[in-house]
Amino acid sequence: MDSQIEQLTSVECRVRVSVPWTTVGPRLDNKLRDLGKRARVPGFRPGKVPPRVLEKMFGKSARQELANELFQETFETAMSSHAARPLTQPVLESSTLEKGTDFVYAARFEVAPKIEPKDYTGIPVRRRPSVVDEAKIQAELAKKQEELTSIRPIEGDRSKTQAGDVWTIDIDGTIGEEPLSRKDHELVIGKAETEVIPGLSDAMADFELAFVGQAKQVSFVPPPERVKPQFRGAEAKLTLALREVRETVVPELDDEFARDTGDAESLAELTEQIREKVAQEDGDVAEREARQRLVEVLLERNEFDPAPSMVSREVQAQVQQFKQQIAQQGLTLKQLGTSEARMADNMRSQATFNVKAFLLLEAIRSTEGIDVPEDEVEAEIKEMAEAQGQNPTRLRATMEKNNQLLLLRAQMREERVLDFLMNAAEITEAPDPEQPDAVSDGASSEA
Repeated sequence: MDSQIEQLTSVECRVRVSVPWTTVGPRLDNKLRDLGKRARVPGFRPGKVPPRVLEKMFGKSARQELANELFQETFETAMSSHAARPLTQPVLESSTLEKGTDFVYAARFEVAPKIEPKDYTGIPVRRRPSVVDEAKIQAELAKKQEELTSIRPIEGDRSKTQAGDVWTIDIDGTIGEEPLSRKDHELVIGKAETEVIPGLSDAMADFELAFVGQAKQVSFVPPPERVKPQFRGAEAKLTLALREVRETVVPELDDEFARDTGDAESLAELTEQIREKVAQEDGDVAEREARQRLVEVLLERNEFDPAPSMVSREVQAQVQQFKQQIAQQGLTLKQLGTSEARMADNMRSQATFNVKAFLLLEAIRSTEGIDVPEDEVEAEIKEMAEAQGQNPTRLRATMEKNNQLLLLRAQMREERVLDFLMNAAEITEAPDPEQPDAVSDGASSEA
């Protein structure tokens, strides 16, 4: 077999392969003989059909079948001999298999572009200092409050329900013409997410605690913006069997609360811990933003076109990831007023950037000989296992089976390359530039 590869573009090649008749002829004869053993030809006994008759009746289909087999067999061999790595299945451009002549074909396929990275050290990069958002500190304190919040029987002498009370109810009724029934449902007054029908919490807001053990009827029209289109304007008529009511007790933000968290001895100490955590998280975000800017400059200095198939695969991966995310919320693309094709168009620009960044960073890694030792991979898996409460050996086996181990290595290599590039960059610590008033001057600023 003889083969040559021609570089058509930076991401597309053509391979030409020739298989000598001395190899093709015997295989074609065998294929015709096998056909002759199975063929039922009027006037001839099975297995006794003359070769010229077989050639006339089955020659064309036999040659086509053999051509396909040879194409599949020799393409991989040709790729190995030229150390080529196709990104796509080959597209057959031409092939010729005639009796007495060599089998010749040409096929096109995509490859990753060959990149010789340049000007990747000394890149000027701005990194902003971390910023502590007071709202995030309060949100973290509120989260800890919620963790220590308890639900208990109502104490005291109040007679009416209030926000935070948890009612256990059975529901029977209709919304419009649609029947509705629930048993042992827990509804929290003031929490819309616990409502079976939007507006039910408001309908119960004036209930007496003495209603426990009774059945009460309520009717209301749910807020139109919170129900499905078919129920807008429909009245809900419900019978509620009120089985139990308890109150939600939220701890005060004080030193006792701080000690109950087990993290600090005082509220001031707990707040400072959270402040440091928020500062660290924002510092991590600032570092990622700086690395993003570095990669953008790298791509400006190293222009190349990625293989279309790589971009297409990245687009599809992003679309599938988005679909999985919204599916967890019970949504579909159709409900969001879009489609896979529209999402793919919207994501193509980012997907192209991702692919180009990966290829360029991988080229720099290869040039600089950067790699991640296996013991560091093992350490990372061990840390992941501890965080998930799993056995490291079992987690590694699962990751290998799902190809997640390959992804982990790739991510760790990319981080190592970015570490190298940031260390070799000219970093300036400066806050983000202020955004000008677009209404007053019509100008836009650099991101």
